[in-house]
Amino acid sequence: GIPRRPCLGPEGAISVALSHWGLECTATVLPGDRDLNFHLIGEEGAFVLKVMDACEAEIELSAAALERLAGSSGSLEVGLPLATLDAQLSCKVIALDGRSHRAWVVRWVEGVPLAHAGPRAPGLLCELGQELGKARMRLEGWVHEGLDRGLNWDLRRGLEVAWGHESQIENSRDRRLIRETLAGVGLVLESRMEGLRVGVIHGDGNDHNLLVKDTFPASGACGLLDVGDIDRSWVIAEPAIAAAYLMLDEDDPLGACVEFVAGYNQTDPIPDEELEILLDLARLRLCVSVCVAAAQRALEPDNEYLSVTTGPALRLLRFLQRADRSGFNHTLLDACGGHASSAELANETALLSRRKRALAPNLSLSYSKPLNIVRGEGRYLFDSGGAAYLDCVNNVPHVGHCHPDVVAAGAAQMGELNTNTRYLSDVRVRFAERLLSTLPDSLDVVYLVNSGSEANELAMRLARAHSGGSDWVVLGAAYHGNTAALVELSPYKFNGPGGSGGSKHVSVAALPDRYRGEWGYEEANAGELYAEDVLRCIREIKDAGKTLAGFIAESIPGCGGQVVLPNGYLAAAYDHVRSEGGVVIADEVQVGCGRVGTHWWAFETQGVTPDIVTIGKPLGNGHPVGAVVTSAAVARSFDSGMEYFNTFGGNPVSCAMAEAVLKVVEEEDLRENARITGERLLYGLRELAGRSPRLGDVRGLGLYIGIVCVTADGDADPRLAERVVEGARRRGVLLSTDGPLHDVIKIKPPIVFLPDDADHLVSVLDRAFNEAISLS
Repeated sequence: GIPRRPCLGPEGAISVALSHWGLECTATVLPGDRDLNFHLIGEEGAFVLKVMDACEAEIELSAAALERLAGSSGSLEVGLPLATLDAQLSCKVIALDGRSHRAWVVRWVEGVPLAHAGPRAPGLLCELGQELGKARMRLEGWVHEGLDRGLNWDLRRGLEVAWGHESQIENSRDRRLIRETLAGVGLVLESRMEGLRVGVIHGDGNDHNLLVKDTFPASGACGLLDVGDIDRSWVIAEPAIAAAYLMLDEDDPLGACVEFVAGYNQTDPIPDEELEILLDLARLRLCVSVCVAAAQRALEPDNEYLSVTTGPALRLLRFLQRADRSGFNHTLLDACGGHASSAELANETALLSRRKRALAPNLSLSYSKPLNIVRGEGRYLFDSGGAAYLDCVNNVPHVGHCHPDVVAAGAAQMGELNTNTRYLSDVRVRFAERLLSTLPDSLDVVYLVNSGSEANELAMRLARAHSGGSDWVVLGAAYHGNTAALVELSPYKFNGPGGSGGSKHVSVAALPDRYRGEWGYEEANAGELYAEDVLRCIREIKDAGKTLAGFIAESIPGCGGQVVLPNGYLAAAYDHVRSEGGVVIADEVQVGCGRVGTHWWAFETQGVTPDIVTIGKPLGNGHPVGAVVTSAAVARSFDSGMEYFNTFGGNPVSCAMAEAVLKVVEEEDLRENARITGERLLYGLRELAGRSPRLGDVRGLGLYIGIVCVTADGDADPRLAERVVEGARRRGVLLSTDGPLHDVIKIKPPIVFLPDDADHLVSVLDRAFNEAISLS
């Protein structure tokens, strides 16, 4: 738990100092978190009175630690304890609220806390590293019965402590950052922690506990305060903890870290395998600091010191989340005279060769230099060398890569039960009910499947059963899935490379693209005019003596180039289809679950309700789950006597994870985040397009956006789009191309994408476009 600080004023401190130590002095409260400290000044000199919610044994441990550190050969002085008048180490103190505490006194150490000493002189961080290393070495081999106390600040308990208090962080964006970081650090430590050295460390070499002699610039390392966190822990935690605080608000945080750790390594050498996880341990310490501060502020809302590092820590965590850890580790290892691990130097060429031998030849890879992605965290993906990439294109991990709530829900259910769907299951029904609560009332029956393709194929069966028809109307450049039946409904495939053209039972209506289509942005009735082509298709089907099964369309065509349908289009198209007895299907596989921001489902932005909605893997954050939602009337038509059975469609694990996704979208207000961030991104991209005629169109809703690349003459320019995507990848941002001409850069990140990420993406695209245009 988080203890409350002792309640005692300066007058009480003066009384305690006089009665138990014979010190006639003044007393000033010093900043602190769980202990209460007073600066005492009198004729006898300067001291610190420490009032603690601790037992005598803990104080004795701290005093012994100070004695041990005082023997160090370094320059960091420590304040030795002063015995009471009756030759004791501490005394009992009754606080103003009646609680009992222990008090003891240490001598004041001259110097200025680094946090208040101004800009740092060249070489200071290296010097501080050397001196802290000397102090840590002085503790090497020290044995004391008071060690191994299980402190909250012991990084061996860091994940446990941070997870235990992260819920008390009030700001949802900050809480999401902490949870993403903890999930990522947990994955790194899982395979590393068993081999880490354990020893006695000071454990709190932060910028308030490290003293320097001179200020402006800060120089001359001279003192080390507060041994309250001294304990046995991972040895690598000593430099990692100090580095975490020394990076705060630095213009070059990673450079500062390298300088400090390289100095530390000179006096307390660090094995290469521990250097490789130092940055992750620093991130863990920052998370613990933020989480514990939140818990302490709940007890002491007026104590500003408790949050003194929270703002800088959160800023640093955001920076470190996207930092190139591969490059950093290479630099750090080089600065410390080490070598990259064999894992980091894995031969990507050999892996590519193995892939070609084992997997199908027409499985594509992104980018001219394929990425070996090994880990995901929130909005970021990481390659085998640790390099971070801001993920702006993977819509399937809807609420962020490895969202801890979704992972926990799946792991818990997998550990309990996963079986077929012929049994009663509360988790399955509970998920279906939550899903229905997001949809219009008329859509009240759920079928659960394993993927978006499976959802669309089942929707075809439902539509045929209800309409009695066999023919379909689809949009140009549409893509609805990878089964044989769905490829026939996907002009993007059957009219593309390797395609065999359309089938007789499929009619293709014009894609309502107001940039390249017949009716542009200036046409107020573009929606109704484009819908006339759906009516044309229906009439041709009828004139051929065939019957209409239905009309299937993505609510925002994706492979068509992230095309936002004109207002009124779906209303008119749906009316045409229904007037001939056809069924309308909204394919929400890519654009549903709150991605558009203003609504749960993209079809709602058109003011319509389809007969069937299909949903894909974003529903499970990437876990195989999909859904078909329809009306009771359509469901009755499908209930012909033939059993519908899907062995693992809607299995308990998938349902638990999908329910967690919907819950996260609601609780973290991710629809609103998608709206705000999407609007900011569209504004930045349109401003960029206003400065470059090679950006032909910028369109989208929420976090589903497309940028059309054109030549100087206004023609489609797929080569420019490809060059921009490659340029963005080199700058740590993942994008892709789409559209029938592959001239559209598509942006569809996890919906935890933030406004700051939007600004960063625009900046990267600005540079990538300028570079690509100069080469064209």
